Amino acid sequence: MQLKKVFFVSIMLLFSLLSFSENPPKLSVLVEFGGNEVDPSLNESWNIRQDVGTYSFDYSSSSNAVMTDMYVTNFAVKPEISFFKNKLALSSGLRFSNIKSDLSVVGNSSDYSNFFYLRYNTTGLNTEYARINSIAESSNYLGVPFDVKVVPFSILSLDFYIKTGLELGFKLNSNTKIDFVNESMSQYAQSIISDVGLTTNNLYSAWSTSLGVTYGQNNKLKYNLEFLLPSFFITKNNSTIVNTDMFTGFKCSIQFPVK
Repeated sequence: MQLKKVFFVSIMLLFSLLSFSENPPKLSVLVEFGGNEVDPSLNESWNIRQDVGTYSFDYSSSSNAVMTDMYVTNFAVKPEISFFKNKLALSSGLRFSNIKSDLSVVGNSSDYSNFFYLRYNTTGLNTEYARINSIAESSNYLGVPFDVKVVPFSILSLDFYIKTGLELGFKLNSNTKIDFVNESMSQYAQSIISDVGLTTNNLYSAWSTSLGVTYGQNNKLKYNLEFLLPSFFITKNNSTIVNTDMFTGFKCSIQFPVK
């Protein structure tokens, strides 16, 4: 919460400083594409056996295990207004984000099948497991980003910048799919998901910071490439399969001047 307060107070100070700018602001529109690689961990609400086999050979061992993965792709259209001879810029707009997460078996042992066990029924002393190839989830969000960009120095037609920003998104839809080894078990998919008792968050929010470079001249087409520093999700449960915290990634965009 303190971080949010500092961020918004800084924005208000920036707006106050803009009133003293001697250079007229310039407007442009960015068409942006990006991808975020997330470092997730398994949500323990899923009752699975993570270790699915170990094979020993020549004093060494090889094993297959359930692994988690999560990736975020996004597309945005953002008007940007720049001040102080393009040294400071503010941007906002609309961003569509797709969040994909999954569980699957990976490893370097071919002696074991590529499936894991998911407990789906416990009655008294009896416990039943289903064999699962993978569990995958996809969620779509429409969000509003707000970014502040500072350009500390330029070389020829290159502007080097640092950018930080917040984003708030609203869920459009979400789908969780369980891929069973035995297709006849598919009838239990929805009941298993319901028993887990988790749903994806209706809100999506993140705070990110990046370093980037712009190629181009003022009042002409520009190209931006930036790499995210370790950034953080503010909201939780944007995936029911994995737990998330930090992410990195990249963004690239084309910037069109508006005269």
